[in-house]
Amino acid sequence: MAKSAWQMKVRRRPVTISHSVNSGCNLRCVFCDEWKKNLVERGDLDAASDSASGSAVDSPAAGSAISSALRDPSFEDVCKIIDLAVDFGIGSYNAWSTEPLLRKDLPEIMKYAKSKGMKTFMITNGTLLKKRIHELEDVDYISVSVDGPTSTREIRGTDYDVIADGIRYASENGFLNEPLLMNCVISGKNLGEVTDLLRFAKELGNVKMAVEPLYTFKRMGDTDWDDLIIRDEQKPQFVSLMNELIDLKKQGYPLINSKTYLKQIRDGKLIRNCRVDCGILAVDHHNDLYNCRIHNKPLGNVIENSVFDESGKIIENGITKVWNQTKKERKEMIRNCEGCQFFGYAELTLMNNYNIESFYGYEWL
Repeated sequence: MAKSAWQMKVRRRPVTISHSVNSGCNLRCVFCDEWKKNLVERGDLDAASDSASGSAVDSPAAGSAISSALRDPSFEDVCKIIDLAVDFGIGSYNAWSTEPLLRKDLPEIMKYAKSKGMKTFMITNGTLLKKRIHELEDVDYISVSVDGPTSTREIRGTDYDVIADGIRYASENGFLNEPLLMNCVISGKNLGEVTDLLRFAKELGNVKMAVEPLYTFKRMGDTDWDDLIIRDEQKPQFVSLMNELIDLKKQGYPLINSKTYLKQIRDGKLIRNCRVDCGILAVDHHNDLYNCRIHNKPLGNVIENSVFDESGKIIENGITKVWNQTKKERKEMIRNCEGCQFFGYAELTLMNNYNIESFYGYEWL
């Protein structure tokens, strides 16, 4: 905590790197544009169009084929990025996007990050969790995206039971180094299922949960959002749900969101004066650095801007270089931002403003 506070408050740098370790996915979630973007990048426009309805690639092998058809970062480049991040002062490594468990050498990646003294995180859709959990002894924190028992098929194109079975298996068989996190995006499709998920988490005992509302932003396709947004006639149900979640949190249910954040999204408030620049840094599978999911603008390639000697020692750190060169641009981005409701950004901002209860979920930010 002290090291992270120094990094955030004094050095004013991110404490976590979220790294896209692969480009393929075995699901076709209707609200996600990453798998579509990667198919378009591959030149498979028809596949991207045909899959936009949310149908799944139910076979993990199919997802692997998509992944291998694109240029994923090599193991050597992944290790370089971990080295650069540590040198930059970052203490947490998060493997995510598009589905990290499709990457066969993920255990070796996490082992390397741990060997460098980093806390390790992984965000997954959960479909391969039961199959691969025994390989993940070097992952400290696992986050699984969940929607609800009936909405999962429509939203993600797979069955909820596949994901829930993986969570239960990991929970009940001693595979978790820390409590597993279920992350739920609240949409118009799952308003009636969110509290069921929270009760499932409490039942397991070593599982926690976080929620955030579906938040539309300009770079996403309008068609995909139409069926998912919380409509005006659903707003009373949404407000009632948020009040119930606040009450359940007070009762001790394992919801890590701060009550301040839950009240903000209940009241439709956007998070402004964001401190994402002191929280999360993202590097995609092309090794390009990003600082915000909303603006989604690449700031520079961290490998191309780095210099290593023959032994692999860092001569010039590409993360540091890109970060310093884009200081004015990042400040302008935050100054002009209309705000958002993303859980991680909001809680980091609250934490930076010394909202004490936001620190309780710190390890997940």
